[in-house]
Amino acid sequence: MQTVFTQTKMELKLFFRETLPLLFTFIVPAVSFVVFGLMFQTNSYDGLDYFQAYIPSMIAIIIFTTAFFSMGLQIVIDREKGVYKRLKGTPLNQSAIFTATVIKGFFAIYVGVIEILLISKFGFGSGLTEHPYEFLFALTFSSITFFSIGFIVSSLAKRMQTALGIAMILMYPMMFLSGATIPLEAYPEVLQKLSVIVPLTYVVNTLRDGWNGTLFTSGSLVDLGVLAGILIVSTIISIKYFRWTD
Repeated sequence: MQTVFTQTKMELKLFFRETLPLLFTFIVPAVSFVVFGLMFQTNSYDGLDYFQAYIPSMIAIIIFTTAFFSMGLQIVIDREKGVYKRLKGTPLNQSAIFTATVIKGFFAIYVGVIEILLISKFGFGSGLTEHPYEFLFALTFSSITFFSIGFIVSSLAKRMQTALGIAMILMYPMMFLSGATIPLEAYPEVLQKLSVIVPLTYVVNTLRDGWNGTLFTSGSLVDLGVLAGILIVSTIISIKYFRWTD
């Protein structure tokens, strides 16, 4: 337990020293939420008001940015710097490093969620969810699923530039073709169809269901099933290819 605590402190120190993870985890979603809120707060989407639809959506973006920038990219940076190689000479083992990395990911997401909730509550006067347990389940499940994808990035990318390139290339379809920022109904039909191959689409739907109390209904089964499939496949790939050191 002590080794996990020690490694977690180190992971958090490294996290707060890196500009990109902080920028994409805390700044980009918050600024996007404020901008879109000012523009579209009077709109409704599929029977939901702006905040019922887009508080979960911005939290979905935080999950993506945390998994890809705060975890996947950061692991590659630390591996490239030789951080994990140096840790091999200490009492820390790989399970402690893995646990600390996941804890750091949840820490970043929870702080980001609190940030969005504070902005919505005190900046826009919006109410919060009446279904906190459903939303917490949706948040946790979606986060774990995307953590597994983040580990794929760090498994396949050997250099920081490669991992950053992968994250940046995926960021735009994740943000704009998932319904996380702009309603899918606003796009041409061909782009709407592309949303089914974007993993964040299912996170957005799952978080919205959790936020609005419809997570444990038949309408959410497809989204939960797809996320479960992604989690299983990503975990298998990560176990096969992931290495803490080159």
